[in-house]
Amino acid sequence: MKKSFTMIELIFVIVILGILAAVAIPKYFVMGHTAHESNLISFVKTLNRTTGEDLWARSINEGKNGSIKYLAPIEDANFLSKYIDIPKEINASSINLKKCGEGNYSTIMRANIKIMREEYNITCKDGTSTTAPYFQLIRLNDNKVLVTR
Repeated sequence: MKKSFTMIELIFVIVILGILAAVAIPKYFVMGHTAHESNLISFVKTLNRTTGEDLWARSINEGKNGSIKYLAPIEDANFLSKYIDIPKEINASSINLKKCGEGNYSTIMRANIKIMREEYNITCKDGTSTTAPYFQLIRLNDNKVLVTR
């Protein structure tokens, strides 16, 4: 007697594999998006903890009363990359530290929509003589602030 799988057993295996694929594939793409979003969050937190503080101290030393927008030359991505690595999720051509808002938040960077698949902005509130500049990450599709004080 020859042992082999019956047609019904093979169909059950194919159905089970199909169900597993239907569950696993969407989770895979969500994990990729979550990883990119986490990278943006980490970048903005680093801006707040180290880079912003360093730029703020430099501004005070140069007599600019803590304002970082006066420090940035025209090539903002090159200027900022001296202090921090710009992640691939950031559209480097959108970086403009001169737009750092006085008393309110203004958009200074945008996420690379080809990588993120959603719109994200990084906003900045300029520093003063007593407070360092502060950066926020905002997801635009639901206006959710992902990094805040």
